[in-house]
Amino acid sequence: MNNNSRFGELKLIIANSHSKLGLDVAKELNIPPLEMESGTFQNNQPRVWRKGDVSGADICIISSLHDWQNTMGEFLQIVDSIQGASRIFGVFPFVGTGKADHPKRFGDPITYKITADLISQSGIDLGVIFDQHTSQHPYFYDTKHHRLHTVHHLYLMRILIEYARDYLNFDGILALDDGSYKRNAKISEFLKTTDVSFVFKTRDPNTLRVDINKSFIIGDVKNKKVISFDDMCQSSDTIVVGAQIAKRNGAKEVTVLIVHNDFGQNTFDILNPALQSGLIDKMIVLETIPLIRAGEWHPNLIVLSPAKFIAEVINCVHKEGHMRQFFLPIS
Repeated sequence: MNNNSRFGELKLIIANSHSKLGLDVAKELNIPPLEMESGTFQNNQPRVWRKGDVSGADICIISSLHDWQNTMGEFLQIVDSIQGASRIFGVFPFVGTGKADHPKRFGDPITYKITADLISQSGIDLGVIFDQHTSQHPYFYDTKHHRLHTVHHLYLMRILIEYARDYLNFDGILALDDGSYKRNAKISEFLKTTDVSFVFKTRDPNTLRVDINKSFIIGDVKNKKVISFDDMCQSSDTIVVGAQIAKRNGAKEVTVLIVHNDFGQNTFDILNPALQSGLIDKMIVLETIPLIRAGEWHPNLIVLSPAKFIAEVINCVHKEGHMRQFFLPIS
């Protein structure tokens, strides 16, 4: 791969936030990562020391911003350590705080706006974000008053759609709640199926817990192998309860495909038993965040790497190509 453009030689800085993915991306790009020393002070605050030369180069920083305080702090320090580069662009496989993009009650902060402001003011020229929780997120970034001039919003979901098309045997698509129906209905167009259902959940008015016995399916899943797509999984409650309702309504198999494995500390204890029991037959995730308790999961948790896709995006940015090539056409 020719790694030169008008911005100079492409050089890659890998943040500690997801070094495994960063190294896989470097391998796909066939370039060695720039030498950095990264660690923490005694109070666990991040510290970085850039050792490699950045003069006249096109610098890409790849950082997965999942542990907000530490990963954001590390990213800002990396940008500040770069002097004399021709251009700096950030590639963020995951940007945390995405669900905190509006106040849900009086007094709530809009934390995603804080995240976007910090990235906007960091000193990078361009950013790439993936599979944000809403399509409005790119507009949180200030491209008018800072060095940042462009934010590309791309979809790693394409990897999962193509995986389902090529490797999964399914009869229909099921949104595991009414909120994800629009996403799954759009995906059905790419997969050329009109069989789309969704779970309608009824909650107990006192406890607000989902009443599985009173919840139902809009559509028909009886004796069908269904697949469901979502942008992220955190607690896994939505997925597990949705699968219970689907199986109660006669679904033969339930397979879930997730972009961001934003698992909490208790997710393993909820999700892994569901995989072991067959309540969820398969779960496919893109490891945009380091997988918690790696090696302990049931084999039906399938982890795919987005490294090749991200490497192609980085090369496209470096060569000033057009992002349209990364979107699936509807024919």
